[in-house]
Amino acid sequence: MEDNILGEIYQQNTDNEIRKSIGQYYTPNFIIKYILENTIGKVNVIDNPYTRIIDISCGAGYFLTASYDILKEKFLLNLEKIRHKYGNHNYIIEKDEKRIKIRGIDYWKKENIHYHILKHCIYGADKDKVAVYLTKLALLSKEKVNYKIDLNIVECDSLVRWENNVMDSEDYNKLKEFWSKKYDISIGNPPYIGHKQLSVGYKKWLLEEYKDVFKDKSDISFCFFQRILEILSSTGISGIITSRYFMESPTGRELRLYLRENANIVEIVDFYGAEIFKDIKVATAIYLFEKYKSIGNNITVHKLIDDKYKFSDLKNLRLEIDSNLFNSFQVEQDNLELNRWMLVSRESLNIYKKIERKTRYRLGDIATSFQGIITGCDKAFVLNREEVLLNNIEKDLLKKWIKNSNIERYNILDNDLFLIYSDLIKKEKTYPNSIEFIKVHKERLKNRREYKTGNRKWYELQWGRDSNLFEQPKIIFPYKSRNNRFAIDYNNLYYSADIYSLIIKDEYKNKITLEYLVGLLNSNIYEFYFKLFAKKMGKGIYDYYPNSIMDLKIITEEIIEDISIKVKEIMKLKSKDDMETQEKIWDLEKDIDKIIGKYFEFNEEDYRIINNTQMKP
Repeated sequence: MEDNILGEIYQQNTDNEIRKSIGQYYTPNFIIKYILENTIGKVNVIDNPYTRIIDISCGAGYFLTASYDILKEKFLLNLEKIRHKYGNHNYIIEKDEKRIKIRGIDYWKKENIHYHILKHCIYGADKDKVAVYLTKLALLSKEKVNYKIDLNIVECDSLVRWENNVMDSEDYNKLKEFWSKKYDISIGNPPYIGHKQLSVGYKKWLLEEYKDVFKDKSDISFCFFQRILEILSSTGISGIITSRYFMESPTGRELRLYLRENANIVEIVDFYGAEIFKDIKVATAIYLFEKYKSIGNNITVHKLIDDKYKFSDLKNLRLEIDSNLFNSFQVEQDNLELNRWMLVSRESLNIYKKIERKTRYRLGDIATSFQGIITGCDKAFVLNREEVLLNNIEKDLLKKWIKNSNIERYNILDNDLFLIYSDLIKKEKTYPNSIEFIKVHKERLKNRREYKTGNRKWYELQWGRDSNLFEQPKIIFPYKSRNNRFAIDYNNLYYSADIYSLIIKDEYKNKITLEYLVGLLNSNIYEFYFKLFAKKMGKGIYDYYPNSIMDLKIITEEIIEDISIKVKEIMKLKSKDDMETQEKIWDLEKDIDKIIGKYFEFNEEDYRIINNTQMKP
């Protein structure tokens, strides 16, 4: 790995945006080592000296050159045993387009190991012509020889099923032969390209070719899982690092089903949002999986505890799985739910099941959610009190405006910001002061797509929503947060698109109160419950997008009134800022947890797990 100098140069001189567009992210050495130790490291070259190893997105060859090193060491250590076992076999060596037939006793010698590994063990493919060339160069330079070796490194799109090709040409036939083989080990870092970055034609092709795993908003990495399983031998194993997005996303449902039904997932190292790839904000995991599918398979999961851990500080460039860095446990593969994969311990899963079994309704059954306003240019519409007075902004357009940083648990901090709700303007001359203020940014506003398509006037908000949605009591919460932060808005506040709201449906307004809901959602128990399946975004931040929040099971029985009373007391105390008051609030929150825990019949062990988990970073 360390001697792939040309690959390093190519990596450093390739523009970030270009690499992003083709999903090309170079893998840190400690990841490569971990994957290879758990795949190639277990190869027995005495029993299978023709082990085929493939990287179908090989890039500049980091995985393959490291694989070469491991294999060479194994062959040299076991050379005498291999010669003894296969000494009477016949072998062919191809040198400079000449085929030489020799006996095993002469073939299995140190000087032939380089040839054997490159000719029979190492395979790679990539769409990047330069990367393919660099891979070949790196492999050939492993040992100086005075003859030419035809390497098994091809330039092509690995998602095309070349083995089904019917065209007759030298290039196509070579690809057909390459992809018709079955491979013992597949390794690598498949590209992850979002659906928005794919061309319309290519996306349409993927939707047809990989319809078992790829849907409208899928990532291209989804397809690589299926492709790898197609080319593995019946006892083959794969070790890859790729996006963890499919485990929780709605569009990953088909891939989750495909993997559950078609592979033995051996191990998942879930980095849980930590930054593994420099300057690339993609949450990743290592997946080890086998082609062979057995009943009752248990997956070993290593889940990162602190996603702020700096892997760049790894000593000796080695990934150690220890209890200080990872929570390790086993998950029954057959119990992975199609709705989302929850990689949690059996004890945590038991708590989840207690909540799910005891409750009838999900939050989405009793409430609706909506997103805040997208202005299209905050400077044109959001201003402070001083600016309002200075510019004499018309009062009937002004709406109190908050940011997500103003939202605390139960409480909304005040600020001096206002929104010019310009969607109320029917004629410009009716509101001259507001128009004059907005007009400073007119050129930028006219560049918005909605204006160009004729859907918005230049002075209107980009997505102003229906003002009636804001003009009512509601629960509001930031869609990115470290902790559950739900607050009740009694003051008809307006806010930006990084804040969402909950409104109780009309048929439940006489049964459920906002105070009850906010108490439930802010409780220690429900924060634990939500984080069991919430999407981790990195650096301790969770995604509170409605497709997860609205899936929470909600109690709608006898404890509603008790929790509502406690929350009203908390909200009265929130206006004070002293230690004694804070302690009273903590006591009330503990009371709420006790009420909820008693309802779910939690035992001491359940409480211990919830409290210990919530205290971790």
